[in-house]
Amino acid sequence: MTINSRAKGASAEREFSNEVYQWAGVKLIRNLEQSRSGGHDLIVHPDEVGAVSDNFRALAIECKRYGKVTPGLIATWWKQARQQAEPHRLHPVLAYRADRTEWRVVTPISLINPDLTQCLELDSTATMALPAFCAVVREGYHVKRNA
Repeated sequence: MTINSRAKGASAEREFSNEVYQWAGVKLIRNLEQSRSGGHDLIVHPDEVGAVSDNFRALAIECKRYGKVTPGLIATWWKQARQQAEPHRLHPVLAYRADRTEWRVVTPISLINPDLTQCLELDSTATMALPAFCAVVREGYHVKRNA
């Protein structure tokens, strides 16, 4: 049986959004412009207000759900996340989950500590569990839109 990749992607985005809501209390929705304009997958619901919501608005979140995740796939996905974030001057974020595993989130290391490198290469990122990512964004007073 063939799985529709668009439906699988939409399902992954909803799954990730639901977990973000549980951990951070912010409602993310699918970016319906992503197909047309090649943008990132998730945006903050327009009715969301507050500092945490504003922190999430500074992120371009790309979600991936695969049976097996390899370093090569992560490198390809990270490049895509960076390319989609750049025109909007947002911080790239890659969220991925392989079968029978928990969500992992890749962010620029500067999102955790702005005194660290601003480099966006994969070797200058941090990979963390979803609850840790939500804590970083929730408490991240320095998570602001790129200048």
